[in-house]
Amino acid sequence: MSTWKETLFGDPFAVEGDEIDETAQSEAELLAKGNVFEQPAATRGELWGYYLYYNGDNGFTMNSYMPNILQSLAYMGGFYYDGNTTAQNCNNMPEGAVCYVPWAGGSIPVASMLLYIQAIAFSIQFVLFTTFGSLGDYGRWNKWILLSATIIGCASQIIPMVWVNNDGSQWNGMMGMMCIALISYGASLVFYAAAFPLLADNLPVVRKARFDPNVSREDYVLVAEKWRNNVSAISTTFSNVGFLIVTAVLSGASFAPWEKYDFPDGVAHILGNAPIFNYIATVFCGGFWIINAIPYFLWVPAGRGGPQLPPGENHLTIGWKNIISSLREARKLRYLFMYIIAYFIFSDAVNTLNSMIGIIQGQITSFNGTQITILNLVSAVCSIIGCLAFLWIQRWFKIRTKTNLLIIIVLTAIVPIWGSIGIGSTKFGIHNTWELWVFYVWSGIFIAPIWAWQQTMLAELVPKGKENLFFGLFGVVNKASSWIGPVVIGAITQSTSNLWEGWPFVLGLFLIAIVIIFFIDVDKAKEDIRLYLLENSDEASVNGQEKSIHSVHDTDRPVSAKDEKFV
Repeated sequence: MSTWKETLFGDPFAVEGDEIDETAQSEAELLAKGNVFEQPAATRGELWGYYLYYNGDNGFTMNSYMPNILQSLAYMGGFYYDGNTTAQNCNNMPEGAVCYVPWAGGSIPVASMLLYIQAIAFSIQFVLFTTFGSLGDYGRWNKWILLSATIIGCASQIIPMVWVNNDGSQWNGMMGMMCIALISYGASLVFYAAAFPLLADNLPVVRKARFDPNVSREDYVLVAEKWRNNVSAISTTFSNVGFLIVTAVLSGASFAPWEKYDFPDGVAHILGNAPIFNYIATVFCGGFWIINAIPYFLWVPAGRGGPQLPPGENHLTIGWKNIISSLREARKLRYLFMYIIAYFIFSDAVNTLNSMIGIIQGQITSFNGTQITILNLVSAVCSIIGCLAFLWIQRWFKIRTKTNLLIIIVLTAIVPIWGSIGIGSTKFGIHNTWELWVFYVWSGIFIAPIWAWQQTMLAELVPKGKENLFFGLFGVVNKASSWIGPVVIGAITQSTSNLWEGWPFVLGLFLIAIVIIFFIDVDKAKEDIRLYLLENSDEASVNGQEKSIHSVHDTDRPVSAKDEKFV
């Protein structure tokens, strides 16, 4: 058995022999190992460039400083109604009043606007990625689309600096920039993930096993799986490292002395307490992404790309056909289909929860950059602790994946219960700074692990050889569900002028998901999978076709859920 050092630090470029005889096996044997098209071997530069890219593309500012800037500009440009129903500027708004902005010929609360813009961005992502996502898997488009998304994403983080001295009259310009930033960031995650199997499966050690006639297909699958897991784990680690670097640097910078602002009495004269810090921070995040992205585009080998589009297919329809196909297959597996429904519900609940906290924290902290940065630093550290803690608990007490996932979701559902208390009280119910501290610790320890265990649960319910189909479906489900919660909460806030009125809806989503997952029988699900594979195998034999194989492209993609995990 490999040691943890060999697993994490093994060298995929250290292979015995310099030459690989690609003619040593027949075409049928190579096809069984996934050699369906020629690819250049991965290089150290490409691998490290891939890791560094995720280091920079950590999504921090998308869920912290940019919403802070948009919300603060909207408050400066917005208005509230006094007792005489006269519109007054929100700058001197009394406690308990609601700030509004113009919207579609009328007006809506700022909180509703922030939720609606996120819903719009997610719905656009769903349509775009379902329609054009195949460009990442077929042909040579992936690199160029990823490059374009990176340029647009970095630019959208830097451009807000033009509004640093704005009086709020151009808040809608920042709203548009926020929408572009969310879409480009989502695109970067999708097409970054699409590059993963081609890189991992062409590491020299994997190619050596593929072309070695003495290595069976089963042994080759084990080698390929080991290095796919290795690349996925390390790239995800780099993303978290990048998140820690950014929060640590900006936390330190926020305490720098600053006198170029008229601070209120009793407020320390430091950079983090001045509005400009949010603008400086998002520019820093954009620059950090650029620096870390450059090596990948310089070092990816020429010729890296996917297979040709299947005959009779086109990029505009193949994504939608795959969704229909995967749903048809899922209906044959009742417990997998139940889990798809549960995932649709609880992923929307978690995303909506994070969106609401993002708005609430801006109101509580008055958009203070220092507090937001330090809170996220605490969340990053606690996220690592939480994932490791649940992993240790599961192994030590031999807890099954389903039980662990249920525990995590139940603990996450405590947050909307907590928030619901705040409907009728301003003393408790996520209304205070100390409650934000509790939330960020709670979020890191108990909410962040949800994305790791939901994937493990899916892996237990997916038939072997269908991983790519169903993991792709779950990516679509996540995007498809992400807009529903923000729209509903935005409408509730618009109707009641109270964001906290939305917490019971979020709680309801969690409760429904918990009930569905509770009734999933994993043991019976595995028996269903066995019968499903046997049936498919028999059908293939009757039709004179080869049995379904687990090709190198039917792989688990790296999880990129930072936009859901960090608020």
